Amino acid sequence: MWKLILNNLWSRRKRNGWLTAELILVSVVTFIIIDPIVVLNHYMSQPLGYDADRLCIVELGRINEKAPHFSKDDANKKTKLANTLRVKDKLASHPDVESACVLGWAYINSQGNASSEISIDSTESFYVHRVPAFIDQQFFETYGIKSAPGSPSPEELSKTATGKNGYIITRDLAELLFPGENAVGKNMLTIHQGDTLYQPIHGVVEPITPYIMRGNDPLMFTVSPIKNSKYTPNILIRIKPEVDMKTFVGKLRPWMHKEVKAGNWFAQSVITYEDHLNNFKYTSGVTNEIRLNIAYAVFFMVNLCLGVIGTFWLQTRKRTEEAGIMRSFGATKGDIVRMLLGEGMVLTIVSSLIGFFGYFQYALSEGLYVSRWEHWSQRYFQHNWIHDFGLHFTGVSVITLLILIAVVSIGIYIPARSISRVNPVDALKDE
Repeated sequence: MWKLILNNLWSRRKRNGWLTAELILVSVVTFIIIDPIVVLNHYMSQPLGYDADRLCIVELGRINEKAPHFSKDDANKKTKLANTLRVKDKLASHPDVESACVLGWAYINSQGNASSEISIDSTESFYVHRVPAFIDQQFFETYGIKSAPGSPSPEELSKTATGKNGYIITRDLAELLFPGENAVGKNMLTIHQGDTLYQPIHGVVEPITPYIMRGNDPLMFTVSPIKNSKYTPNILIRIKPEVDMKTFVGKLRPWMHKEVKAGNWFAQSVITYEDHLNNFKYTSGVTNEIRLNIAYAVFFMVNLCLGVIGTFWLQTRKRTEEAGIMRSFGATKGDIVRMLLGEGMVLTIVSSLIGFFGYFQYALSEGLYVSRWEHWSQRYFQHNWIHDFGLHFTGVSVITLLILIAVVSIGIYIPARSISRVNPVDALKDE
């Protein structure tokens, strides 16, 4: 069968030359269209590194200073903090709530963005995301963050037994700074406003996605007492496993508007963490970027598919006489369909490989698609296949090739089935 397929391709080489040229161009254009879709969907599918399914964020409101029931006595920093903690405790006391904590001004996947410069040695440094985690606030167990092997448990990390300032870092950062060693208890060198600081690492947690579309970037949590830190009036709550999120949110709103008040603070709104992530993707432009690339891909792919399918459809239909001759020599319908599909597959694979090789030369100098949201520190953490040129190019090439094979197969299979059923006498009557 394969010998016959190759002989047919060679005997029709002049006509197949145009098909080959068309497929080479189509393979390059398809690669360019598919590349951003693959990369963006890869980032969107990355695990968050924490359990967001049972999380809600309660935003606190503050009574206006001109309101008659505004309390000046509750307006100082110490009293505001105490009232914030009372609100948090009230929310934590709800029968459907498992735990709660006060969020810092820059929490995971929030609009707040903080970073610290980390020094590997005296000549090299880089920046990592920084998130405040307050001591004794059930921060890590509320988020559902998992400890890395050899590190204290999430409950112990939230208490940070020493009660001293320090850091809790993700495992990928620990492996870079202390390869092959347990980072717990070691000091990490950070640079802040020109000052070099050495502070202890209290624990190591599994990799986390601090910002959507940036993958598992390295992350450090700065541990400090809540009274020493700036914070936003947001409370993170985790509901119990058996509680339905939609039902809980519906019941919580009227309850907290009535019951959750302390000083000048009151519970203003609640949003699920899933909705928070969706809002963050929308406001940061991620949603629009994905929609735009999908729109481009759909438009071009529909046109390309119709063109390729139409071309192979017409070419296949012209071979009715050839199919009749094969039938007269005992070929079955399946033999004819398989032969035509085999020719199309060989032609597609050869043309695509030529197209990929040509685009490979361009990509070597210009690079492949990379998310514009990536963090500067990614160059230190090339653990992602997207950043490996060979894997990235090969992966997108395979996906592109499979798409083209499917498109060409559709263009061949339908007319091939039709001509394979032709009566040999009818096919040859005009010969």
